[in-house]
Amino acid sequence: MSEEFDFYSEEALKELVNRFQKVLKTNSTLFFDIDELSAIIDNYFESGDLDLLAKSIKYALNQYPGNYEFLLKKAQYYALADQPEKGLELLDELGNIGDSDFYMTKGSILSQLQQYREAIDEFTHALNQNHDLTEVYSNIAFEYENLEQYDKALEYLFKVLDIEPDSEQTLSEIGLCFEMANRSQDAVDFYLKFVEENPYSKGAWFNLAIAYNSTGNNEKAIDAYEFVLAIDEEYASAWFNIANIHFSLGNYDQAIFYYQETIKREDPDTVSFYFLAEAYEQKEMLEEALKNYKKSVEINVTFIEAFLGLARTYFKLGDLESAYEQIAKSTLIEESMPLIWNLRSLRLQEQGYGQLAKYLIKQLIKNYSEEPLYYVNLAQLSVFEDDYSQALDAIVIGMDKAKLDSQKALLYFFKGLYNLLEGNREDGLRDFEFAILLDKSEFNNPILQSELQNVEIEELSLLIKKHNLNIELE
Repeated sequence: MSEEFDFYSEEALKELVNRFQKVLKTNSTLFFDIDELSAIIDNYFESGDLDLLAKSIKYALNQYPGNYEFLLKKAQYYALADQPEKGLELLDELGNIGDSDFYMTKGSILSQLQQYREAIDEFTHALNQNHDLTEVYSNIAFEYENLEQYDKALEYLFKVLDIEPDSEQTLSEIGLCFEMANRSQDAVDFYLKFVEENPYSKGAWFNLAIAYNSTGNNEKAIDAYEFVLAIDEEYASAWFNIANIHFSLGNYDQAIFYYQETIKREDPDTVSFYFLAEAYEQKEMLEEALKNYKKSVEINVTFIEAFLGLARTYFKLGDLESAYEQIAKSTLIEESMPLIWNLRSLRLQEQGYGQLAKYLIKQLIKNYSEEPLYYVNLAQLSVFEDDYSQALDAIVIGMDKAKLDSQKALLYFFKGLYNLLEGNREDGLRDFEFAILLDKSEFNNPILQSELQNVEIEELSLLIKKHNLNIELE
């Protein structure tokens, strides 16, 4: 796609593109030869400007109707513009003249359409057309990953690595495939052999560290990351990952040191400041924690976890007003998955911040009164305190606000469950069965399933079997 693009110097290409854009602006006509138009089109492929890309292809086809190269680029544009059906239709009309770009384009479009085996067939055809082997092998590997055939993906990634042994991207992809195939020890063995032959490959040492971490060998993981830093002291991700290991082990002083070193070597990053703040919080160095949580928020005003970190820290300092203020701010940030709020509130409860957890959920209910999960969250917090009466009250209030049958069904499932746990057998079974009749699919809600895994009630097990619901109660 970029062969003609390479014929032009940067300055010559810029002048050519400026000429073309002037033509568009003035709505005039100017003759460009095929090489020039090809370079202009490839420039827009590189920049990702879909509007100008479409216009340049249209202009090229107006000057050279039926030109195979430009029609192929049009199909490539359709792939980039997320219109794979149009691209495939055009390719079928165009037919192949033995061009490897045709096979690569068709393979990419078939992949977009999730026809992964057919995509592999097209990429394989390109192997016989002297196409760049690295690109072809990589594409075939990715399709096998899409098919979750990680051993086959590894086979092709190894071919890529044979061609480009310094490719950090390929080394990382190999590590990912080992991980997805649950072959972490094989990954360790592979990278150990690789660094023997390539001792200065920071990508191999980095992925060796990840593999060691996956096998639970934290000390060896740290050693491998240190080898990365010996090769490249500015490798921020290695500093960050060592910090995370120390944090997970409770070595907060070391974690603080490595997070600080990470921050020195990267652009301001909200996550690094957040974890540094959390390490300070664990050390009860609360003023330092506040300072770094604030830096995290300054970088990204939508990072909810940093607001919750501020709330916890203010709470520890006895500044309840500021703690609640941060909680309130967090609930105004759009969250695409309400389920995550459940995890956040339960984590606060488990950490001893029950007061903050309840305030958090009540604020969410205030802002999003029709979301049934938040009433379930509030009920769960009451269950933590063995107060089933309050839990049931929260569920009943949610039922009054619910609009859809699916929302009501979820709440009835929990009303039935809590009645059963409270000893109200008849009411509980009736509510649970009514939920099944309202919307059986809500039985699969992950929060409900999590609750049911810890419940042993024979009548409930019989009811679930009666309706062929697929979950095993412990």
